[in-house]
Amino acid sequence: MSVALALPAADPRAPYQARAAFLVLIGALVFNAALCFLNTAGFPVSGGTVIGAEVAIIAVTLGFALDERPGPWLILAGLVSYGLLLLALRGSTDVKGLRDFLIPVVFYNLGRRHPDLASADRAVLASGVIVVVMGLVEYGLFDLYQQYFNIVRYYVARGSMSPSEINELTGSLFTSGIRPDSRTILPFLGPHRVSSVFLEPVSAGNFGAVLFAWALHRRTMRGRAWLFLCAAMTIVLADARFGAYVCVAITGAMLVGYRLPRLLWFALPFTILLALTVYGFESMQVTWQNDIAGRLLWAALLITSLPPEGVLGIMPDKLFLSDSGYAYALTQVGAAGALVAWGLFVLMPARNPDGWRLRCAMAIYTCLLLVISDSPFSIKTAALVWFMLGAADGAEPETGA
Repeated sequence: MSVALALPAADPRAPYQARAAFLVLIGALVFNAALCFLNTAGFPVSGGTVIGAEVAIIAVTLGFALDERPGPWLILAGLVSYGLLLLALRGSTDVKGLRDFLIPVVFYNLGRRHPDLASADRAVLASGVIVVVMGLVEYGLFDLYQQYFNIVRYYVARGSMSPSEINELTGSLFTSGIRPDSRTILPFLGPHRVSSVFLEPVSAGNFGAVLFAWALHRRTMRGRAWLFLCAAMTIVLADARFGAYVCVAITGAMLVGYRLPRLLWFALPFTILLALTVYGFESMQVTWQNDIAGRLLWAALLITSLPPEGVLGIMPDKLFLSDSGYAYALTQVGAAGALVAWGLFVLMPARNPDGWRLRCAMAIYTCLLLVISDSPFSIKTAALVWFMLGAADGAEPETGA
């Protein structure tokens, strides 16, 4: 056998890997805004349209994410099989739980197969610029923006809102698009909370924290200052007070928290879940305000309202749990699935110290965000988060790390 025949075949996807990754990341970021534009323009959109768009993005990503390595295939097969088992036990056809398993696996492996961190930097910075530009258009040209992006009509069309939930105060914006009281960050900007391509301000603020984490992680990045600026502007425009708090926690995780034992990181979300459960059972309050204390109480009450089958992930009834990510996670993937998935994330070996620092930052981001929202599962932000984690894990350590 000749030497040429003994060499492995070149991957035909390699020349297109960076470009494909860039396109699917931008697609995951903006597809909801694109569908909102189409719906406003008179092309009807439904929940099936949104699901179809997500499936298409995940399918293309899958084509560039997996290779001959058996590990990702086995993990994917195991998680999907478990998700199908839960669907069968529920007697349900809602595949959101399967999607919640697929997004981390495919986008993490897309990042692992990425050619270099410099091209990953460009993808992250481009995402930040798109979010800021769209946000400035929304804020500065609001009347024009409303003509092309009627967010409430889009959410009603896709089945995420009912017409009765439309609020005269917010108009065409999402229900949280106007701060009823005064802004927390720079009150002179007014009550409008900018949503940008995310169509709701909570995800915009979360995305600002994600951009901040990558800028803090990539000490040698070209355009690092611009990425910090994009992160700050996104959080300020969205008046995302929680996003600002998360940035502080991310800084602590990168500077100090990465030195903690992995078992402590593994225990973190379950400790928070236990604390919320105890709080929910012990609290005598039944009303809550839209502040941090009130959101904690509401999250605790949602968790303690779950029946045993909800905790196991086999409850057939679909509840509105978007205000408590922990309750949502239990009902979608079950306690066993959550243990396994989080264990894979935290206990998986890290190739370099920089990758582990970023993983700790994203762990604290996820654990804190799950207290008040299910948005860590949304492809709008999760695609870039998991891509960043994969790219950081697959890279060589930076000089001076």
